[in-house]
Formats: sequence, C-alpha cells, structure tokens
Amino acid sequence: MAPHEDNEMTAPEELAVMQEPPFDPEDTSPTGVIRRDSMAPATSPVQARRGIPWINWLLSGAATIIMLLAVVLYLQQSNRPTPQPPTDQPVVIIEATTVPTILPTTVPTEVSASASTDTTVPPDVVAELMMQSGDTVPASGLFYRQQTAYTIAPVRPRAGIETYTIQSGDTLEKIAAKYGISTDTIVWNNSDIFVNRLFPGDQLTILPENGILHKTDKEQTIQQIADLYHVSAYAILDSEYNPLQNAKPTTLLPAGQQVIVPGGTSVQKARYWDPGTKFTKPPVVTGGSGVSSNANGEVSFGGGPGACGYEPNTPGTGTLIVPLPPGYTVIRGFFPGHSGIDLAIRTGTTVFAADAGTVIFAGWSNWGYGNSIVIAHGAYLTLYGHLSRIGVRCGQQVGQGAVIGAVGTSGNSSGPHLHFEIRPGGVPANPVGYLAF
Repeated sequence: MAPHEDNEMTAPEELAVMQEPPFDPEDTSPTGVIRRDSMAPATSPVQARRGIPWINWLLSGAATIIMLLAVVLYLQQSNRPTPQPPTDQPVVIIEATTVPTILPTTVPTEVSASASTDTTVPPDVVAELMMQSGDTVPASGLFYRQQTAYTIAPVRPRAGIETYTIQSGDTLEKIAAKYGISTDTIVWNNSDIFVNRLFPGDQLTILPENGILHKTDKEQTIQQIADLYHVSAYAILDSEYNPLQNAKPTTLLPAGQQVIVPGGTSVQKARYWDPGTKFTKPPVVTGGSGVSSNANGEVSFGGGPGACGYEPNTPGTGTLIVPLPPGYTVIRGFFPGHSGIDLAIRTGTTVFAADAGTVIFAGWSNWGYGNSIVIAHGAYLTLYGHLSRIGVRCGQQVGQGAVIGAVGTSGNSSGPHLHFEIRPGGVPANPVGYLAF
C-alpha cells in the first residue's frame, strides 16, 4: 500500500503538474526567450496577455476623448459665421460654386505711371488724368476693377484758312481767343479793318496758327519770303498748310502764290478809326483887340449823327482827372486792338469831363461807340463811349469835372462800362500815360 500511497497526489499538486512545461526550466524556449527562474512566481499565459485591467481602460478612454475632440473642432470650423466686410470698403467673398460673370476677376491694381501711353498726348495731361479717382461705385458682392473712361485727344489745328463774320458785341480780343491766335495775327492779315471799330457783318481772314499770310507780287524764293518775316525757310517748307512738295529754300515761287509763314512777324501797324478829325485856324481878323475871336482855331470830329462840325478848340487846364467816381474796375487796357481803356461800373453812373473844353461831338456814333461825347481841350481830345445818356450839346463849353452823361452799354458793348480815350493831336494814346486808374 505504501507504493500506492507514494503515487497519490493532492489536488494542488496535480494542478501544478498539469501546468508544468514539457521541458526543463533551464532549457531555452524555441522563441529564444529564456524562461523565468523556476523559483519565481508562476504566471499563466492568459494573465500575461491581460496585463493590468485599469491601464487598458485608461488608454481606451484617452483615445475616445481625442476622437471626440477632433469631431467637435471639425463641427465648430464648419459652423463658423462668414466674416462681414468692413463698412468703409467692399470685400469680395469667393464661393465654391461656379457663377458665370462677365466682370474681370483680377484684384484691382494701381496703374503704373510708366504704362504705355499715346505719345502724341503731352505727358503732363496723361499724368493728371491718371491721378484722378474713378467715377463709379464698386458693385456689392462682385469682383470689380475701378476704372474711369477718358478720351485723350490732342488739340488739333484747323484745316486751313477760315473766314469769320463779325457779330454784334465782338471785339478783336474775343475773336482772337475764340480761334487761339494773337490779335496781331488778325491785324496783320486784315489790313483793311480799324482795330477799334468792328462792324457786324464785316469779314475777317483767320489763319490756322499765328503768322502771316503772304501773297507774292513777283517771283520770290522761299528764303526771301522767310527773311522778310524773320523766320527760317524751313518753317514755310515744313508747314502742312503749304503745298510745297520737294521744294527747297532756293525754290522760286511765281507771282500771285499764297503761302502761310508760321511764326512770322510784320512791321504793319494797326489801323485806328479816324473819323475825320480836322484842325483849322481861321484867318486873323483885325479889330478892336487886333486878334481873332478864336485864336486857337477850330476842330471837327466826324463819324455819325453826333458830329457837330467845326467848333472852337478851347484849351483845357493841362491836367486830367478820371471821368468816373470811385468804384469802377479796369477791364481792358490800351493795346493795338483797343484804342482806349474800359472802366466797368453800373449803368447810370455819372460821367465827368476829364478836363475843361468844348463839346465837338454829342450823339450817336456809326463806328461802334454808340452814344458818345468828344471834347476838345486844345492840344488833345477826350472821347467817352457807350453812354446811356448824353447831358451836353454841340459847342457847349464845360469845366473840368462837369457832369456830361451816364454810363451805359450802347453800341458794340458786352456790358455796362465807359470806354475812355485820350487823343493828342487826334491820334489815340495810352490813357495810363496821362492818368493813374
């Protein structure tokens, strides 16, 4: 029975035997991993795989939390409100959908000053236009390039010589400004006009640019014509208004040919209205005094119904005063196209005699001055034009400062003013040389 007892094992021992590996603990396992020491606590393969339960739970929970955070962030990004444009300037929002549009889709850019431009336009004109702001307001919610449309065209000269018909109220200055030429150019090319008298209906020759219109009265070379008006011969040859193909400075032009001389100047003087001023001295009449009753002679001033004929040429004081009260404005001075000075002031303002003398013209003038008065002062005459009222009569002697009329706008006048002339010996002179206005 002893042997049987030796072979019997308790339950724990059986379990231990069943769990023993089929090889020696000192052996190396097929995987190359050295087994634990036989004295170390035994651990089952299942327990080794399971590890510690709370660590597994921790890792699994962390992964879940990370995933939830990622989902929340994604949803927040999708639900973020669309940014609104500032109130002071438009902002373009680009959507994912395709919307057909005919408007440009580029971001507005500033036009460079070095961009290609029409070389016929002055650079300062182009620069000024480029600096101006646009004329339109950008459309809301669309791409927009701000643009301002301009048509830049150089000022083109006239095609050639023109004829102008004088209108009521015209002056030489107005006509010159209308055509962009000088008053001298008009005077030099219209030798039959009086520069201080322009009749409506009369015609003027107007050149396309400043210069002289020359008509040959005999055969002349282009160089000879150029020398006559102090310009280069090539100014004539290069002018687009002269049909001179293949010509040279030595080319001889036949008599009767017209050419424009650009920039040419003339010695021709402007013609002033001469209404027929005449000075006479009657023969000396011997009598009780032994002298003439008119020792200074007589003078007449023609030019219309206001002419008085011959009247005594009474000497003045030798000094002059401004013929208007304070408050006037000088609007035009004396120059080749204007024989006096224009003083603007309201209609009806009193006009005074600039010096003592005799009235030799009082009434309507046919030469553009309208209602006018002329006073003789011995060595010179004074003229007062465009009056609204005449307060003197022919042959009347007046003192310096006497009331003779009132300011108006009669005759060839564009507004109320006094046209005042000083005529030494009957010839117009600059009034500024005699008075301070």
